[in-house]
Formats: sequence, structure tokens, C-alpha cells
Amino acid sequence: MSLDWDFNDLIWHDTSVLDPSAADWFAGGESNGANAGLPAGESSAPVQPGFVTSAGATQTDFALSRSYTVSTGSHHPGVDASSPASSVDGGSHALVEHFLASDVPPILASIEVGPRWTSTKALFASLASQSSMVRHAITAFSALQLEAQNPAVRTEHQMLHSKASGQLSSYVVRAQREPTKVAEELSCALAAAFFLSYADCLTSRVNNAHGILRDAATLVRVYKDTSLALVEKRLISWIRLVDGRLSSAGGDGAFLTETDGDAFSPEVNQRPESAENKLGAITQDADLEIQEILFDILYSPGLAFYQRVQSIMARVSNIDPWHRSRGTVRDETEVMAIAATISTDLRMLEKQRPALMDHAVAGSLGERHLAKDIALAVTRSYRTYWANYEAGFIHLHRVAHKHLPATQDVIRARSTIKRIVRLFAQSGVALPTNFIWPLLMACCEEDEFGERTWMIAAIRSMQGIACNARPIADVLEEVHKRQDATKQRADVRQCSLDLFNMSFAVV
Repeated sequence: MSLDWDFNDLIWHDTSVLDPSAADWFAGGESNGANAGLPAGESSAPVQPGFVTSAGATQTDFALSRSYTVSTGSHHPGVDASSPASSVDGGSHALVEHFLASDVPPILASIEVGPRWTSTKALFASLASQSSMVRHAITAFSALQLEAQNPAVRTEHQMLHSKASGQLSSYVVRAQREPTKVAEELSCALAAAFFLSYADCLTSRVNNAHGILRDAATLVRVYKDTSLALVEKRLISWIRLVDGRLSSAGGDGAFLTETDGDAFSPEVNQRPESAENKLGAITQDADLEIQEILFDILYSPGLAFYQRVQSIMARVSNIDPWHRSRGTVRDETEVMAIAATISTDLRMLEKQRPALMDHAVAGSLGERHLAKDIALAVTRSYRTYWANYEAGFIHLHRVAHKHLPATQDVIRARSTIKRIVRLFAQSGVALPTNFIWPLLMACCEEDEFGERTWMIAAIRSMQGIACNARPIADVLEEVHKRQDATKQRADVRQCSLDLFNMSFAVV
């Protein structure tokens, strides 16, 4: 296969199953070819192999994406690249192209980086080709991105969302009745659940997101005794991120609880079973494949660590006043016992951190050890994972011991998070969106005015597409006002409800 391969062409094969009535998804019902729904002057030209994303995807990265079914080890059928496109809807085409040409969604920015983001794009393109449910979910998310980029643009993202969520609910019913018959569609359903719940987080439709996550949890229960494909485990790990962030807006972490454990984590360094990768076979892009494998060897332990951090975050949320009764001697005794267990697990997790973690956080990885792009990606992500881990101590204290002075764990965690932010600044790397949560927790415990000011400014600087940074910074300012006035810790969610009449997911 030549290097002139058009990445976006992959999604326009085998589209006869898609809904042909979806041509008028945009304001005014107009669909003007490939550029329909895009802001004036913005082209929806196909992504070329040299396209560079903020995650560092390069021409060589895009060559990796050409063999998605090989690199992921999925047991699901790939896209038949030889079949002609039988129907193409212009508006849908533009929205999917817009998504594929955009940067990695912020919630995945520390998860799917470098070569991983390239194969992730190929995964999305393949699933969108197979399933109108995924296609509707991606276009709904893409439409939301467009509205965030340009408020003058009006898209029907909610209509697209409703179509996809209806298809997801229908699939869940079918999976419960005939699980074997529809098993091959599981990855499509999980992908749709990710995009739909993520979009709900961004639009503060918390209850709706809960429903999507309950559907996803139901699917996990249906198929928990089967051997999940690597792609399905990867999608589950993404949904866990959404549920972890949703817990900051009152979610109960049900999906996190349902998928806790190694059985639902992407397996480290799993060898694909495709014939092209059997011992002795030589692939056209062997060097690129080796690059991706080596990247995963370094990267996967950090991902596994971060997944466990997310589980602890949900466990802490489940003992706050929004999730259980508090205030009586019995309630507080139970909470203290649970908090002690969580604290023990946090310390145990520290001992199980990846061997590379300390060096990456300190910024010791360099070109003398790894290729520059890989060293930067690992450093950026491991710093984010560690900051989220440290935020667990602050979160736990503010939930279980809010009336007590800060412990040494809280003071250390606050200091560590601030130090990592400064390391990012020194290296000239922008803070990833997944850093909002630890920075929010650290700033809640900060008493010095100057420190508060730059920390809130740092959160505001993270505002971008698919992100709630600015309103979260507003809520944080309100938290400080109340804490200064009462000399007691203020509840972040209560401040959000009082200020905006809604609770923001920290994404």
C-alpha cells in the first residue's frame, strides 16, 4: 500500500446501512456537500498523511493507522477497502472529517498520544464505517466541537445525540435477549457510549450521562464472562475516564465499579493474532509497528496506574454527602472506616507505581534515552497521572475529614501538584485537560492569595474545545470566598449549584 493512502477514505466504504434521511442535520436544513456544517471559510479537506496533531502525530504515525485491524488485535471485521461507497451524506461526511482532523479529545489527551492517537483515529474511522450508531455519536460530538469553536455556528448536535442514544438503548435490549447474536457489535456500542456520555458531561446533562453509563455497565455485565477483545477493553478504559470525571458532578462511579479489576484493562503488550504478525512474517511497515510496540511497553504501566487512580476517585465520591447520609455518629464512623481503607489503598498504589514514573515526573527522560516525541509524550502523561494520584489525598480529606486541619499527606500533595505545574511551564508544554482535577483540589487547599491567583489562571488557560475549565475556575473563586468568610472548607459541588444552578463535571 502506497504512502499516498487517504486516511479519510476509509470511512466512506460500506455506508449503505447508514440513515439516508440524515442529510439535513444543520440549521436551516441545508447540506451543501462536503463542507456542510463547518464555519464559513473552513475547509473539510481530507486529512493528509503529513497532518500534525497536538499529540504529535506525524507522517510516520499516519502510516501506522493503515493496519488498524492488525495493530489492535480486534476480532471484529475490518473495513473492506475495496468496496465502493454506496451512499455518502454530505453533512455527516463533513462532521466526521472535522473530528478526524481535530486534535485528540481533551479527556484522552494523556491516554491516546503519539502512535496511539493514530491507531485510535483508525479505530474511530473503522467503527463509523461499520455502524450508524457510532457515526451518529461521533457527528454529535463533532457538532458540539464546532459550536464551541464558533458560537455563531448552529448544529443539531442534540438531534444527532438522540439518534445515537436511541440506537444504543435498542442494542442493549437486543444484547440482553440475544447476546451471542449481537456480540460483534459490542465495540460499536461502547464507542457510542463513550462519545455520548462525554458530550453529556460537557453540556452538564449529568442525569442523561448516568443513563448512558448504566447502559454501558449493563453491556459489561452481559459480556463479562466472554473473552473481551483488546479494542473493547480499550473503549472500556475510556468510558471509565468519563465516569471518573462525572463523579465530580455527583456521579456514583457505577461503571468504574463494574469494570474495576485487571479483567477489563487493556492487556499490556498483547501480541495481535493477525496472520500478518505471525512469527517470521515481514510487514511493509515493520519499523513503524516496532515503534508503536515500544511506545506501548513504556506507556501501558502508566495507563494501568491511572485507571486505578480513577477507581479510588469514585470510591471517595461515594462517601460524600451527595451519595450517602452523613452527620450522625453512625454515619461518620462508617465513613471514617471506609476512608481508612481508601487511604491504605492509596499508599499501596504508590508502592506499585511504574518503575519509570519518578524519572518521568522529574523530567529526566530525554533524547539520550528515547526518541524525542516518545520521551515528551511519556513525561507529559506520567506527570498528569501522578498529579491525579496525589489529588486523591486531598479529595479524601475534604470528603471524610473536612472539619480537620490539613494532614502532611494533604500538604505534600498540594506542593507536589504545584511543582508539577511549574515543571510543565518550564518545559513549555501546555497543561493537559486531565490536570484540571488535581489543580482544582490543590487550589481548594491553598491559603496564600498569590498562589491561588496563578493556579486559577492556569485552570482558565486550559479552556478549549470540549472542556469546562472556565466555569470550574469561577466555581473555585466562589469556594475561596466562602472558605475565607467561614474559615471552613466549602463544598465544590454546592458552590457550583449555587453559582450556576448546575454541577459541572471536571473535564
